[in-house]
Amino acid sequence: MLISIIDLPFSISPVVAGLMIVLLYGRNGWFGPLLDAAGIRIIFAIPGMLLATIFVTLPFVAREVLPVLEEMGPELEEAAKTLGASDWQVFWRVTLPSIRWGLLYGLILTNARAMGEFGAIVVVSGSIRGKTQTLPLFVEEAYKQYHTQSAYAAAVLLALLAVVTLVLKEILERKTAIKDAE
Repeated sequence: MLISIIDLPFSISPVVAGLMIVLLYGRNGWFGPLLDAAGIRIIFAIPGMLLATIFVTLPFVAREVLPVLEEMGPELEEAAKTLGASDWQVFWRVTLPSIRWGLLYGLILTNARAMGEFGAIVVVSGSIRGKTQTLPLFVEEAYKQYHTQSAYAAAVLLALLAVVTLVLKEILERKTAIKDAE
């Protein structure tokens, strides 16, 4: 059941995810009047963009960390607890060092997905220039306005960021291969 919930963002369109966020946190949504009364803006603001990005990209981290946790097993954590370690000490000294490569790999995949996210972001951001317009949204708007040089320059920047992400991914894969061989 938990794996199915984690995989939910993979099975629905990002546009639908953005629409769900609008229906939950928009002015007329379930939580909208409560948030509006508190003076908190989610939709057409950075918090909505963060929610949409996290919803769409978080499964990448979970899919990389869960197998590492399963392989690690509970023995090391239980041993640390029997030796008197607190929950935070167990996390920082046992769990996190054990999952660090899977976590980093998941974060790199998350970053790659977040850089190019369009569907959910276009719905929740409003693409307000200078406030909520991301690079993919800028590329689309510039292209529609026939500012092809600006659109291509921004697209090249996105491509360069993708290459940097691929290089980081390759470095991380080589480091994990070396660690696994040891």
